Amino acid sequence: MQLLTALILFGVLFVVSLVGTRLLITLLTRRAVIDVPNERSSHVVPKPRGGGIAVVTVMLAGWIGWLALQGNLDGKSLLLAGLTAGLAVLSFIDDLKSLPARLRLLVQAVAVAAGLLVTIPDAGFSNGLIPVWIELPIAGFAWLWFVNLFNFMDGIDGITGVETISIGSGLIALSLVSGGGALAVQLPALAMVAAIAGFLVWNWQPSKIFIGDVASIPLGFFAGWMLLETGAASDGSSGWAVVLLLPGYYLFDATFTLVKRGLRRENIFEAHRQHFYQQATQQGFSHAGACLAIMALNIGLIALALFVAPVYPVFSVVAGFAAIVLLCLVFRRGGISTRAAV
Repeated sequence: MQLLTALILFGVLFVVSLVGTRLLITLLTRRAVIDVPNERSSHVVPKPRGGGIAVVTVMLAGWIGWLALQGNLDGKSLLLAGLTAGLAVLSFIDDLKSLPARLRLLVQAVAVAAGLLVTIPDAGFSNGLIPVWIELPIAGFAWLWFVNLFNFMDGIDGITGVETISIGSGLIALSLVSGGGALAVQLPALAMVAAIAGFLVWNWQPSKIFIGDVASIPLGFFAGWMLLETGAASDGSSGWAVVLLLPGYYLFDATFTLVKRGLRRENIFEAHRQHFYQQATQQGFSHAGACLAIMALNIGLIALALFVAPVYPVFSVVAGFAAIVLLCLVFRRGGISTRAAV
């Protein structure tokens, strides 16, 4: 896709998402689709949730619509878009009335299994190094975990937008600047970044609307697919270094917190305020301040993925996660608030 065409498409999708989210603020408020804060919430003011309806709709319409206009629409894209849309519908129902965790997990697992069938390359994700029958369950579990960690980490204003933009931008930059990664993810990544950016205008502190499970779950699925696609399309270990680096903060914070809570025999599906970014808002960071810190970290992770991982993949991962741990320690000890959390 030419640069001018990409910029025009990005601008159109951004504006549609921006306007669509604004309309949803009014509609969801009238319909009383409201997130009421409790003792585990990081906000104190009731706000509408479900803004992700605009994000998922614009993202999928932009991706599939452009493929159709160019005559490049294929069955794989339709299936992945359908799976993403199906997860959005189920998740919106869960936003309205809580569904059993087992049902949600089962549907997500089915979506991941179907997605793997059209994503795994002929030589497997490891180019034949590991037997496919071993790779598939590992990749499936990782993708399913990624879907859920995206939902777990959506706890303060702006964080989902910042992380999604970082991952999408990193994937685009990788395929354009370094010549690595999967060219097939450029368009869906562009659509994802444009859609979430329009939403982020209304979700930045102080937020007017929350994204809801209707988008956090599908975004985890969609981004997870693009990361797997990128890792499989790259030569050697550098591709998988990138897969670990781009979502590194989410991977570490969510996994560390889950393991810690599991060891304490706590209900891992119960809402809590133990993530490092949540501790940051309790220790002096504002929502915006924590998100800006994560954004700065992610810029560094993208730089490692682009310029260091192709040559020194192991070093890039070690350096990246060392920076992640350092930020988490800063979050845990607190910092300077830039604006009161709401």
